[in-house]
Amino acid sequence: MYTTSAGNSRLDGTYEEWYETNDNYGFPDRDIFWSRITELLNAPEDLGYTTTAFHIWFRWMALPELGPSLTIIRQDAYWAFIQQGLREGFSETKKYCLTILRASIHLVRKLNVDCHPSVAGFDNANYEDDYAKFCIVFETIILGRYLNQVEATMPDLRNLAWNSTVHQSWMFTLLRASLRSGTVDSIRKLMGNSILEGLVPIPSKSSEDFMNFLQLSFLPWATQGNLYTGSVRRNGQKVICEHGEKLSSFIQGMYSNCVDNRTRQDFTRTLLDFTKSKGDFLFQYASVFCLEGLLKASKQFPELLAPKDTPLLIETAYRPGSPEVSRDYLAVCASTLIAITGVKLPESVLKAPSYATIDSRYRELQAPVGPALDHLNNDRSQPSLKAFVQQLQDTRYASLRGAGLQSGCSYVLRVLNNAKNSRLDPQELHSTLEAIWEEAETQEYPRSSLVVLPEIMFHPVCIRNASQDTQELLSRIVLELKTLTNGRIYVLSPLLKALRRSYLETPEAIGFLPFEDLIVLLANHPPQPKIEFLLEAAAAAKLSDILPHRTYTSYYGVHESQGYAAIFDFLNRLKEVDLAKKILDSLLDPWAKQKLPISMVSKWKTTLQLQIMLLLIEPVLLRSSKEEAAKYLEKFHYCLSIEPLPRMRFLLEWIIARIYFHGLGSRDDLLDALCTSDHGNPKHLASVMKVAVMVARLPDATQEFSAKLATILIPLASSPKIVVRHEAQWSFPPLFKNAKERGWKDVTENPAFATLDSHIRALEQYTRPPAERALKWLDPIKEHTLFTLFQGGYLDIDPVEERIVSTEDFETIWAQDDISANTSSYPALRIPLGASSTTTASQQLSINSKTQEASSTTTPTSVTTAIPLQTKGTAWQTALLAPPSQPSVRPTSLILIGSLIDNPYNLGGLSRCAEIFGASALYMRSLDTMTHRDFTSVSVTSHQHLPIHALPPSDLPAFLRGKKSEGFAIIGVEQTDRSAVLGEYGPGGDEEGRRALPRRCVLVMGSEREGVPGPVLAECDGCVEVRQVGVTRSLNVQTAAAVALFEYQRLWWGKDA
Repeated sequence: MYTTSAGNSRLDGTYEEWYETNDNYGFPDRDIFWSRITELLNAPEDLGYTTTAFHIWFRWMALPELGPSLTIIRQDAYWAFIQQGLREGFSETKKYCLTILRASIHLVRKLNVDCHPSVAGFDNANYEDDYAKFCIVFETIILGRYLNQVEATMPDLRNLAWNSTVHQSWMFTLLRASLRSGTVDSIRKLMGNSILEGLVPIPSKSSEDFMNFLQLSFLPWATQGNLYTGSVRRNGQKVICEHGEKLSSFIQGMYSNCVDNRTRQDFTRTLLDFTKSKGDFLFQYASVFCLEGLLKASKQFPELLAPKDTPLLIETAYRPGSPEVSRDYLAVCASTLIAITGVKLPESVLKAPSYATIDSRYRELQAPVGPALDHLNNDRSQPSLKAFVQQLQDTRYASLRGAGLQSGCSYVLRVLNNAKNSRLDPQELHSTLEAIWEEAETQEYPRSSLVVLPEIMFHPVCIRNASQDTQELLSRIVLELKTLTNGRIYVLSPLLKALRRSYLETPEAIGFLPFEDLIVLLANHPPQPKIEFLLEAAAAAKLSDILPHRTYTSYYGVHESQGYAAIFDFLNRLKEVDLAKKILDSLLDPWAKQKLPISMVSKWKTTLQLQIMLLLIEPVLLRSSKEEAAKYLEKFHYCLSIEPLPRMRFLLEWIIARIYFHGLGSRDDLLDALCTSDHGNPKHLASVMKVAVMVARLPDATQEFSAKLATILIPLASSPKIVVRHEAQWSFPPLFKNAKERGWKDVTENPAFATLDSHIRALEQYTRPPAERALKWLDPIKEHTLFTLFQGGYLDIDPVEERIVSTEDFETIWAQDDISANTSSYPALRIPLGASSTTTASQQLSINSKTQEASSTTTPTSVTTAIPLQTKGTAWQTALLAPPSQPSVRPTSLILIGSLIDNPYNLGGLSRCAEIFGASALYMRSLDTMTHRDFTSVSVTSHQHLPIHALPPSDLPAFLRGKKSEGFAIIGVEQTDRSAVLGEYGPGGDEEGRRALPRRCVLVMGSEREGVPGPVLAECDGCVEVRQVGVTRSLNVQTAAAVALFEYQRLWWGKDA
């Protein structure tokens, strides 16, 4: 290739003035030159000509007055190739393209004419500045790829998209590049979410750029499954998918700015064509939110669906392999969309099996009750267990197969409900229950039957008429159903509600049903809904918006929170002390047997365990001897002394306070525990103070106890331990206030107590307490309620615990009792419900308390084997012994370039690496950096033994060309499509490595943000990179330099020149 005289062309986009007096250089015809570049860019990708073509184009743009002509830059291909390189090229190609774009914009402005629609607006004063800013933003997002820097560019990017002369095609080029699969996931997510939130305006007319962006980049990203599964949020019984909601709103908003219906139909066609083309590879719930967005938009713009696009809609909605609720929603949504838009379906669609399936299902879903249930409701015959068993025998149990199982369950349930106090034949009952259960197992527990099975199996009539064989069967079924809840959470409520009813109406169920095993399993391993189930629940909420009778309950029955309410109500009424004691002991023993050190988070511990213990502790202790009660109190005190989590300590404090409330245990033990001089366990002392204040405020508390406690709190208020000191100070005012209310003059007339109380109350921290004090102190009498236990503010202590049950759930199951049973015989509640209509600030405030991990001690072990002796490097000793003339001679001819780096800390590291590995010289942008303390803190004294020269970045290309003329190879440390991987050189082994890192080479390190820029990269004879297998994007520049220098030393050390 012809070139001008060395040094006259500049590769940073600026030009010398010398060309103004020169007219002819023998340069090839520009059209021929452009034709050759075009041929290379149009060549098959596997030939690898793309980077070469852009490199040539880059060089061409740097030649003054010899670049592209007006005819060339008016071609569509000219700008399309640049955008293609920016979208799809490697980092090296992108850098070339950015420089080409800058130079081309400069040329357009210089020619003073609109050359092409994609770069229109040259006459605007900010034209060149806008494109320059675009290039900087592109570099930061696509080439820099540091999340914090990308976040900082968002305002600039939004301003470029909405208020600049940069054409939208360039914005979509940047966005497509940012959403490519090779981009860092965190940046893809940031960019995608920003697009969903209106980062760029939606075109008012359909354009190829936007449609390609939508179909080839945005929708492939927006329909990834992990975005949906990772953004599911649950608040009580409401489930939403945040990403899905954003996508639905984005699709709905696309249509608002359209100028005509044709554009809207183009948008719809693009969306439906994408979902259809993905087929079964599309995440099954993505189509739910895509169609929801279309449906919402159709209510405002009913013409958005063209008749010719209805086959695409039907294919999108026809997902036979999808879960039931999402499949139903798609059918309903498609049918509703067709009805709203009023399109006439083509004959081919009407005859398609997929449409027939969707239409049939839509009609079924419109009916308030399904066909099978409707048939049973119309059956007014008197059911008989004998007739049912006879039918089973006559059909050899075939009558239960398939849909017969659900019909059989409904029939048997009617039999049981009608029987009430009547006696049933135990053998017939056993045969019936066994046949139904075995068929359910055979059919792998179909949901429609599974939700009703517990009500049948544990019906009070079954319990009363159960034979020994039936009792064993039911006992086994309890635990098998509990196992099923791990994958099918909807079974939990039917199971627990049925067991509660069986106990309340037939207490003899305690004798053979494994309540203990069930409750312990539930406490230790609470079933969690699978993410697929939560997405189904979210889809059910959307379906109910269209068909109000098709709710979550119509598919899965009642929410699992009612199941928890049922089992807690059962425990709150449980009269059988032996069973309560067995459950309490099973849950408490692992807590009491913990050994130090205790980890901050123990997976086996659950809040539910302590909540159940609190429900059971009082009936057990009130029927226990003093010795047994003392042992329980001791165990709970031990658990409190070692527990690190604030939420767990809160519940343990509550339990202990209730024990003292019942007069069990010596209250003076609390004072003795506070009198210790050992403050090595400050959390425990703080908890004991809380319990002591609770006890001092009990109705039967004495003035003497409060006076002693106040006396103890005074020295504790000045403890060297912050936790102890603060808790003592917070504890004193409520203690003093209680004494005032009771007229205890021994406390209130003590000048020391009164002065301390006044001082604490005057503090700003007391009048405006921090968030972590919002819980204050529990009143062990007034706040001893189900509301506090299951919805209290302590559940908001970090890490926040989801509330699994609410007071409304308790009220619901009690209302159902009033309808179905005689509740007068039910045991009374021990713990009242409590207030549910008013919520205090402590329940509303989310507390982010941070706790310290429990400290652990390590015991030093004796060393019995020989260990290596540390020597560090010894090369410095040889240098000190060298003759005076030798220190200036460096071991290698490698030159290290750090001119692109501006961080003194990193430059200090380069100095240290260069000196240690024997580089001949180091170049940096300014020698002033050597006086910076960050530089010297890392370089130590290396800069005193290494030649270091100043080389500004602007002079770097010319310097590199000069070194080339001296026989040096220019090697960039950069990730490109042609980089050699250090240490991996193919069949040639180290010989290939020496070609990648020649003996006489200049090693160029890139900047911290953008790496090696295009103008410098163009001067490089080759590039090398470090093999990376982790997920972190890149190494620190010091580390990368050390790896490259070590590999150079390995290849050349001791080799003859």
